Amino acid sequence: MFMSDRDRKSLWSRAGNRCSYNFKGQVCNIELLKYVNANLTALGDECFIIGETPKDPRYIEGFPERITYWNAILLCKEHHQLVDNDPKTYTEKMLHEMRDNHEAAVIQAVKEDPNRPPIMVTDAELLSALKRSQKTSEIR
Repeated sequence: MFMSDRDRKSLWSRAGNRCSYNFKGQVCNIELLKYVNANLTALGDECFIIGETPKDPRYIEGFPERITYWNAILLCKEHHQLVDNDPKTYTEKMLHEMRDNHEAAVIQAVKEDPNRPPIMVTDAELLSALKRSQKTSEIR
């Protein structure tokens, strides 16, 4: 199951199109949407903080907002794998703080340089790129 289009757009825009990973001074910040052969391509993952199923990391039975922005963090594929392989280190609380701190840094960067060019895409382009990425992930 996937988040609503509204939640997905919130996640990607609030993360500033960048990986939200920041741990012990290591900041990823890699761009996650890029044009490849004139096609917008999603290179990152929309990651659930609280796992979707009992076999997923950080799963909590009866968690009510599992498939929403509030339970998601945007990460590059490398850091998605890293946090899911070590749920004792990357706890629910830590991942929420990581996301919130990253989003605050994005807001601060825009305030400091309002002329900083954002990636400009239409809603349709973004959603199309994310849906293509989903299909690729489902095949793996």
